[in-house]
Amino acid sequence: MINTFQFKKFIVATSILLSSSYIYADDATIDESRTLVITGSPIQQSIEGLSEQLDEYDNQVITDAGDLLIRFPGFSAIRAGGHGIDPVLRGQSQTRLNLLQQGAFLHGAGPNRMDSPGSYTEPFGWDEVQIIKGVESLIFGSGGPAGTINFKRYSPLLGENEIEGKLMVAYSPDYYKLGTDLATGNEKGYLRLISQLLDQKSYEDGEGKLTRTAFNTRTNTLIAGYTPNQDVEWRISFMANRGADALFAGTMMDGPKTDMDAIQLMYLDGDQNSNNYTEYQLYFNEAHHVMDNFSLREQTASMRMLTDSYSKTSGLKWLRRWQNANKNITWQTSFDWQNVDRHAERYMSMMGTPSILQARIWPQNELDIKGIALEAEYLFDDNNRIKSGIRYDHVSANSPALQTDAGQSLYQNYYSNTPSNSSEDNVSAFSRYFHKTNSSLYWLGVNSTVRTADATERYLGAANNMAMMRWVGNPGIKPERHNQLELGVKWRFDNGWHELSVYHDQVSNFILRDRASMGDLPDIIATDMATVYRNTDATLSGFEYAIQKSFAHSWNFYGNVAYVKGKRDSDSYPLYQIPPVEGLLQVSNESEKWAYWIDLRFAMKQDEVDDNMMQGSMLDAGKSDSWTVIDFKFRYSLSSDWQLSAGINNLFDKTFSYHVSRANMDPFNPEAIRVNEPGRHFWFSVLKEL
Repeated sequence: MINTFQFKKFIVATSILLSSSYIYADDATIDESRTLVITGSPIQQSIEGLSEQLDEYDNQVITDAGDLLIRFPGFSAIRAGGHGIDPVLRGQSQTRLNLLQQGAFLHGAGPNRMDSPGSYTEPFGWDEVQIIKGVESLIFGSGGPAGTINFKRYSPLLGENEIEGKLMVAYSPDYYKLGTDLATGNEKGYLRLISQLLDQKSYEDGEGKLTRTAFNTRTNTLIAGYTPNQDVEWRISFMANRGADALFAGTMMDGPKTDMDAIQLMYLDGDQNSNNYTEYQLYFNEAHHVMDNFSLREQTASMRMLTDSYSKTSGLKWLRRWQNANKNITWQTSFDWQNVDRHAERYMSMMGTPSILQARIWPQNELDIKGIALEAEYLFDDNNRIKSGIRYDHVSANSPALQTDAGQSLYQNYYSNTPSNSSEDNVSAFSRYFHKTNSSLYWLGVNSTVRTADATERYLGAANNMAMMRWVGNPGIKPERHNQLELGVKWRFDNGWHELSVYHDQVSNFILRDRASMGDLPDIIATDMATVYRNTDATLSGFEYAIQKSFAHSWNFYGNVAYVKGKRDSDSYPLYQIPPVEGLLQVSNESEKWAYWIDLRFAMKQDEVDDNMMQGSMLDAGKSDSWTVIDFKFRYSLSSDWQLSAGINNLFDKTFSYHVSRANMDPFNPEAIRVNEPGRHFWFSVLKEL
């Protein structure tokens, strides 16, 4: 629950904000049916058409944002259990990829990311997910060098006292899901209620082995909007997410409790997709996560361990977008603030509920980021344009626990610099040039952006009697700077298009999770093989390619493939958790009544890995083999408002896992393993639109 102190901070911030998305406005439109759509830059869409409709995902059980995003080109997934699936884009994850809800940051409470931000974002009930790869804007907030994912909702279009929405039920032998999304009101205002219940059992992999992935979640979101005219909207939303009994196959603990409460207040003036738009936003969310090694599994360790962790995020944002009189320059400016307050304690005992403090996994700490951005897009003519921007962030981080000698002792064993307070002044900038013809679009982008360290990288304090089981943050870690170059092209041909983007990312002071080994590690004092953080230079480069072709009236072919390579510059040793070549081939047929899809997902083998503790972090579970999996799904429209869907995932019951499986990231288990994906999986669902 929101405590009194945080509520007062929220009220003060509200007063300040009221006294005082990148959404590129081009071809985008609002989807009046309120189905989930995906958008990138509307400039890139202009050769292809409007936003791609993904109605079929309303009918499927998508557990969270990561489970959704892995279906799109360039994304891989770090799996630990049934949910909390962390997306990976261009070889980067966690805070290198910003994941937002209506422009607001939310952060999980698990230091080991068992409740990643995406676990609180079930896609059912969201209207649009905006995917920006790389850096096309700086108004979303600091960081995010790999890209930005922004889930959005629009106000429903209602007549007098009308009710609209959808009801959904889905079932398989492993899970069931109930979903409702209902709105009522009129042209002056509305109420919208989104409720979901998802209960998943542990699934079997292709070999029939039970994989510990069970969980259940209940999410209720209430949104109230006041629309005095067609241009202005006041909106307030409340979300309560309750998760319980989450099993994690590759970690030493499970999650008996995972809760999130969130409130967001917005004032919108103008169409979100227009060149004349203003937004004021204020938000607060609080996550509470409990992990233990005894309540949901047979206790095999000598001691009972329980970690109780909290994360509270407060933020505000102001955004203004406008055009000059000649309408050849579009300006965009923003101010944003986010404050993240975290703490987590680990307790132990021989029996009963652990109550003896064993470690402050997160000592009380606070990260505060204030940023301002200015962007301009200049239209040379109908075929050439350039967009550029600059951003300044002031970052302050502090942990009161490190102000004492006792609080600093663990960190001083490993680092020569352990400040209790630190600050940064970070400047980021980008520029993108676009040229289009009747059948093609080309772009060239350059940017230099800064990502600051998060609470785990700065302050984690997982003490242990065994040095190899320790995991210690670096209070003096430097922010990392990403200097990127991207080339892209999209061509149209008869009944289709294809797109290619190539990128190179030179990273200074990359925040590397490593082992305190005998090697020459700058600023690392101990050599006892504990898990530590240090800065190094690194390089990431790769490409993404996609093609779509329509043929024989209602048939379509779609394919995509992505490749990324990551290495440390000092010794060319591979970066950890870099996916291999992965992609999708799809054949589909869609008519007014029927639609069906055959997907072939694939991954090549990965030989370049970080699996040696003496050379790196050993966060990869060795080399991975190639695999291919075939999925089939269909949808039948029983009437204009009833749809029946069904499918078989992993048709041939293959045993496989993504190379970046989340189990590799467990610091408490020195032997990295992978969590297998589900074996053959049948499902069906019914959707009723109102």
